[in-house]
This record gives sequence, structure tokens and C-alpha cells, in this order.
Amino acid sequence: MESRTAIDRYERALAMAGQESRWGAREARILAGMGESYYWLADYPAATEALSRAVALGETQPDPFALGLATRYLGDIAINFEGDVDKAERLLNRSLLAAEELGDSWAIVRSRLFAGWVPWTRERFDEAEAIWRGALALVDPKDYWARVRALTALSINRTEKQDPEGALQLIEEACALAEESGDQFSVANTSVQKGRVLDDLGRGEEALPWFDRGVSIFGEFGARWEMADARAARGIAKRNVGRLDEAEEDLRFAIRTAEELGDRQLPAWTWRNLAKVAELRGDKAAAEELLKRSRDAELRGPH
Repeated sequence: MESRTAIDRYERALAMAGQESRWGAREARILAGMGESYYWLADYPAATEALSRAVALGETQPDPFALGLATRYLGDIAINFEGDVDKAERLLNRSLLAAEELGDSWAIVRSRLFAGWVPWTRERFDEAEAIWRGALALVDPKDYWARVRALTALSINRTEKQDPEGALQLIEEACALAEESGDQFSVANTSVQKGRVLDDLGRGEEALPWFDRGVSIFGEFGARWEMADARAARGIAKRNVGRLDEAEEDLRFAIRTAEELGDRQLPAWTWRNLAKVAELRGDKAAAEELLKRSRDAELRGPH
């Protein structure tokens, strides 16, 4: 369900639910779903409010489904928006416990997929790999979304472990599954990661159409964070093939969007890559200023 349409439906459902004092597990699930929808639109304050209400209600009227879903997205928000990895770890551990209590393999896999970003953010790539491999082993054959996500995460991790060929093999499998599923959001995610890997392999011109595809789809969905991430990656690829003006445009768009969203993941490395554009132009003063901004953003980033 498209996120804005979903939010409208959830709001109508809550309006019909009667007095809030009489709400139960059903309303906790509605709030969790609403929070998830806000999350995908990168409206993190609204997402946090809805998800926190879902947790409070899910504790009062014990419901592991609502608790597992709400704490999963609160955990990811804790990394990207709050920059608090320890808090994220607590929330995602709680999400996994709730999913295991529910006994739903789809929920368990999703909680594990999100949990892997905690060690990844701490640069514990072997630990992240083990979590994502474990999730992949549990994926229901019919659960295309989770399988694609697991393969994409493993590809990203392989890149960090300096194994671009392994990363390419994983993302090509993910791309094929995304196409087979028809899920355009997954198609966009896998396209952007394939573009990244091709660029890492020195195949920048070949990478650009993959970035373009991802950017186009994310734009249609109104997925602002994903759009910023994709354009930052495309900007790096454009810089690598000498298209410096276009590279700067993409990188500045990414920084501007990340700052508007309050994101703490993207700015540090995006400023750093923008500094490289200035260096290539021979503007050392601008490069130093941009590197300073990168260092400042890194201090505010996840830790």
C-alpha cells in the first residue's frame, strides 16, 4: 500500500475506533502501521509519535505483533535520526523478542534484518554478516521482500569488506528477485546498490543508468531519504567519470535533504565526497571547508 494512502486509511480507522481509553491490540497495530508508513516517507517525528503510542498501547494490551513492528522501526530511527546506536540495539533486541513470542517467521526475519545495521554501523562487519546470513536462511520462499533485503544488505556488507566481486554477485541475485516480485521499491533499492558496486569496480558509465532508475522510482514513491541516498551515490559516480557539475548538484541535493529530514547518517560521507569534487577543481580552500563540515557532521552521526 502506498504510504500516504495507508496513513489516510489508518487515520480513518482510528477515528472510527471510539474513545482512546477503550483502545486495545487492534488500535496498537493500526498505530504501528501508521508509524511504519510515516517512516517510509522519512517523516521521522510523526513516525516516532505513532510508533511510541503503539508501544505504550501494546504494553497495556499485550500484543507482540504491534510491539515487534513498532520497536523495529523505532530502532532504525534511533540510528539514522537520533544517532543513538545503543538505544537502537535495545529496541531491536526487544523487537526480535516480540517477534519470537509471536512465532511468526516473517516478523522474526524482518527484525533480524533491521538488527544487522547495529553492528554494521559499529563497523563490525563479520557480526553483521552473520545476522543477515541467519535471516536469509530463515526466509520463507514466498517472502520476496525479505530475501531481496537480505541479499542487498549482504552486498553492502561485502563492499565494506573490500569484496566488490562478491558484492556484485549478491546484488545481481537480488535484482533478479526484485524484478520477479514486481515490487518497485525493491527494484529501486537493488538498482542503486548495483550502481554502487559497478562504480566501485571502475565501471562508472555503466553504473549511471542503474542510479537513474532508482532515483526515478524513489521520486514516484516520495521516498525522500532513499532519494537522498541514491543521489549521493550517483553524485560520487558522476564525479568519478569527470561530470563534476552534475556530481555537485546530486551531492548538494543529498545533503540538503538529509539536513531537512534531520538524518545523521548521510551528511558526513556526503560532505567528504563533495570535498573531493572541490579538490578535482583545484579549489583547496573549498575542499578544506567541506572536509570541516564532514568532520562536524561525523561528530553528530551515529555512535
